[in-house]
Amino acid sequence: MKIAIGTRVALSLGVAATLAGCGGDSSSSGRPATVSATARHDGLSWMAPNTSSQDLLYVTGACGGICVFSYPGGTLVGELADSNAPFGECVDKSGDVFVIDFGGEGGTAGIVEYAHGGTSPIATLTDPGYYPQACSIDPTTGNLAVTNESAVNGDTGVVAIYVDAKGDATDYLDPKIYYMGFCAYDDKGNLFVDGQYDHKGTFAFAEVPKGSSNFKSIKLTQRPSSPLNLQWAGKYIALADSSTVIYHVTVKGSKGTLVGTTLLNGPVSGTEVQFWIQGGTIVAPYGTGTSHDEVGFWKYPTGGRVRKSIDGSEFDDAELFGTVVSLAR
Repeated sequence: MKIAIGTRVALSLGVAATLAGCGGDSSSSGRPATVSATARHDGLSWMAPNTSSQDLLYVTGACGGICVFSYPGGTLVGELADSNAPFGECVDKSGDVFVIDFGGEGGTAGIVEYAHGGTSPIATLTDPGYYPQACSIDPTTGNLAVTNESAVNGDTGVVAIYVDAKGDATDYLDPKIYYMGFCAYDDKGNLFVDGQYDHKGTFAFAEVPKGSSNFKSIKLTQRPSSPLNLQWAGKYIALADSSTVIYHVTVKGSKGTLVGTTLLNGPVSGTEVQFWIQGGTIVAPYGTGTSHDEVGFWKYPTGGRVRKSIDGSEFDDAELFGTVVSLAR
């Protein structure tokens, strides 16, 4: 399927962009270790001293926008004020974190870049006319890909590519895919996206090979029921079927083969959240009630019970969405 390409002017105030992941410790008592997050809801961004020398976990949806925790310790070390509906996140080789601002009611959609441990944006990219949801960064070029689930006027969603994570956005459109969900680059610069083919919710999975101008439809041996998060996990794509099931998929040509499955105990089923994988650990928002109001750590790829959690009682019952780990330089 040939993509239609358009270029939009995007306001850029800074630099750079790649992808990284997460972890936690098991409890010797056989129950998940719990860390209480003592959040300061004062509406101001702040960061504890010496934070930039630590590995950090960024969680969107609370703390006035984004909570920042030490990693893997789980101690709250900062808050980034953002009332513009922050959703998905990605991170580059330098540890800079890119946060998707969905826009929400009356908000302005865009992408905000923070330096590792920083309190103020170092760059802002606009994404006018769309509802952005998630992002990924090409490890071979530094390009930033943003999935726009749909246009504000109701038109189909697009994938916006910002070369070097700045400047003009080039829109990639597959007329077959109405709704764009999440995206992930692999280590060779191939971009994978999920979404929906139509308003009925038929799951779509496609690849834009490196250097190509085509969306290539991928037929999966095990197809998720709806577009949820995906991430390159070193040898395969980790593709969520629900917030409790993650498929391990290898792609060859136009076929995606299921090579494994991770089952997570703890999360609320069926709600869109962004997990993050680093080495042998996966971290994601989860909850025991009707919303994602805690952050859990699981062993990956074995899954199973929550090994550690960050207590959500201090989050004012916020609905957590995205997680990424930014590694100290």
